[in-house]
Amino acid sequence: MQASNDTQELYGEPMAPLDLRDRSDSLVGRIASEVARAISAGELKPGDDVNSVELAARFGTSRTPVREALMLLEKEGLVEVPPRRRPRVASISLREIEELYAIRAALNSLMISLFVQRADEAMLDEMVQRLDAMKTHARAGRLSEFYEARRALHAFWSASCGNESLRALLGTWKMRMSVGRLVGHRHEDVERSLLDHERLVVACLERDEGLAVALMKSMTMFGLGTIRREHDKRF
Repeated sequence: MQASNDTQELYGEPMAPLDLRDRSDSLVGRIASEVARAISAGELKPGDDVNSVELAARFGTSRTPVREALMLLEKEGLVEVPPRRRPRVASISLREIEELYAIRAALNSLMISLFVQRADEAMLDEMVQRLDAMKTHARAGRLSEFYEARRALHAFWSASCGNESLRALLGTWKMRMSVGRLVGHRHEDVERSLLDHERLVVACLERDEGLAVALMKSMTMFGLGTIRREHDKRF
């Protein structure tokens, strides 16, 4: 995929196609990953400006690597770079969200199915420890830490499913798009999320693959339902 004419006009000479995963170890990749993380976590909302001057200062670099990083994020669909205007977080339609969540539900279901099939006792013990971390943060009312522990549990399932291609797909920033990015996290959602994860962990411990898949799909689509309800309130 070639850079757009508008992007070429903004940045000067045409550039070769870029891929965020190919640049993950470079300065450009680190900048892109930090911005993508902030977008995925909901710290930057759709329509928010992405301040390239602040990013350059934070990473101690010129604006050139920042511009390249934003081009990577534009290719990922996370950032828009209008001509002669500040870059901003890309908006996303409800239809696109629904399409992405349908894909996400299928990928998550396959992930947990593979995990149940291959998990040994050490994997199951680590899974329980990660759930315990979620419980600890929930009891203490630490919202951000709770959701970070939840992301860590899902990352563990992904890393342990034994399918690197599936792990790579789940690791793309589009697939990591969270309810938090789109509607924000709420304290009242923690109890429901914790209960869902407790039930799913029990299904994995009992090696009930069918139940684990059903629970994972239900959890994923519950997130979509939250987004739909917020969308209906706004429109």
